[in-house]
Amino acid sequence: MVRQVGSPQFDADGILQKGVIVRHLMLPGLLFDFKKVIDYLYTTYGHTLYISLMNQYTPLAHVAKYPELNRPLSQVHYDYLVDYAVELGVENGFIQEGETNKESFIPPFNEEGVEPF
Repeated sequence: MVRQVGSPQFDADGILQKGVIVRHLMLPGLLFDFKKVIDYLYTTYGHTLYISLMNQYTPLAHVAKYPELNRPLSQVHYDYLVDYAVELGVENGFIQEGETNKESFIPPFNEEGVEPF
């Protein structure tokens, strides 16, 4: 996608008109893997894309049988990854603050507003 759309371009209001944003949802217990993803994205694409580090993973009832996923993301791990990305040199990015890993942030997924084909 980076090759196809090129570097980020913004309009006069600062809204991205062209470019790539990689939205990366952190999961619990995988800090080492997430560091490798950030390393790859930054060393491969540098400032030609934006990286969004998402912390809103919320374990729901259907993951109860998977203890490694049946817990929220550690704020310490998220903060560490953000610091790691900054120290690596990532400047084009987005982070999430506050308590975004609550069920109140999950939409109902009831297909309301979905038009049939």
